[in-house]
Amino acid sequence: MASGIALRLEACDWQTRLGEIDTYSACTIVARFNEVSTYELELPADSAGAELLTSASRPRLLIVNERTGAVQRSGPLTRFERSSSSDGEWLRAYGVDDLVWLRRRLVHPQPGSAAPPYSTSEDDTRTGPASTVLAGYVDRNAGPSATPARRVPGLTISTPAAFGGTVTLAGRYQNLLEFVRMAAMAAGIGVRVRDLALEVYQPAGSAVFSAELGTLAGWRSTLEAPETNYVYVAGGGVGTARLIAEYADAATQTSWGRIEGFRDRRDTTDALELAQSGAEALAEGARPPGLELDALDTGAQQYGRDWNVGDRATARIGGVTITDVITEATIQLLPNQAPVVTPIIGAAGVSLDQWRQLSLANRRIRQLERI
Repeated sequence: MASGIALRLEACDWQTRLGEIDTYSACTIVARFNEVSTYELELPADSAGAELLTSASRPRLLIVNERTGAVQRSGPLTRFERSSSSDGEWLRAYGVDDLVWLRRRLVHPQPGSAAPPYSTSEDDTRTGPASTVLAGYVDRNAGPSATPARRVPGLTISTPAAFGGTVTLAGRYQNLLEFVRMAAMAAGIGVRVRDLALEVYQPAGSAVFSAELGTLAGWRSTLEAPETNYVYVAGGGVGTARLIAEYADAATQTSWGRIEGFRDRRDTTDALELAQSGAEALAEGARPPGLELDALDTGAQQYGRDWNVGDRATARIGGVTITDVITEATIQLLPNQAPVVTPIIGAAGVSLDQWRQLSLANRRIRQLERI
């Protein structure tokens, strides 16, 4: 879709804004919910923007809403490519958003200790509202409360309001982003880092995509068998005395049959920790249906104003109505053109029968177009 939002690109040397990148051939941003977003930018190698990016000591890119001045996405560059052709010399820059700093940290069992031995606490266990517990883990492992060597320079953590229900989590050398993401998804909350500021938030939104409303031009759907939908979690003990707990995703077993997996947790016999590992294994093995939409902006509904990644949205296709979180959106920027945005609804609640109904609705729509 051609979006009504206007975006500009700015080069940044870590926290210092260097200037706008106004000369480029294309920029593609893949924005994701509770996961690291990516971007790819192509521009003339001799342009001022290329010079800003390649001369910065720790280059970052800011994607800014032209009308509000708010940073939509931000993050470090991870790769440069330079090429030459008959069209000239080009620089291609690749990067990720600031959520990557959680990907680059572990959940330390003793986050307040700067050096071994780490013999005081077996794990970092916290109980409380999901929003504040997750913000606390990020703060202690990457934010201002982390040990100096582990702090992400400039990362700010504000205490969020209490929401997401009460959770008890135990951290011991898990990847920080995976640890936070799993808990956030289970609690139905969002986590993002924009301009080096952590935000823990409640997904909102009431966007509706449908041909009747003029907000949907087309769609594509995928359906895939899970990697695992029945998991054995092996806790402490030896041989026949080992504690075994079993967890299942009954809904996907109905559609695809039983697909078994195994998770080793010999370090614990705690029922809560075993259940947490079981839930993580099922979530990692899931392949929820995806619904990619060719959405359209209207005066009543626009990307960036009325909906964004992480919001809940409804798609109405034929007789099928799907409501779920917008898990991803691809934003394509071209010079002197409105951004083209393609959202994906997670559609986790879509059954095999509903997916078949979507296919039938698509055939009916095509038949009507021929008349």
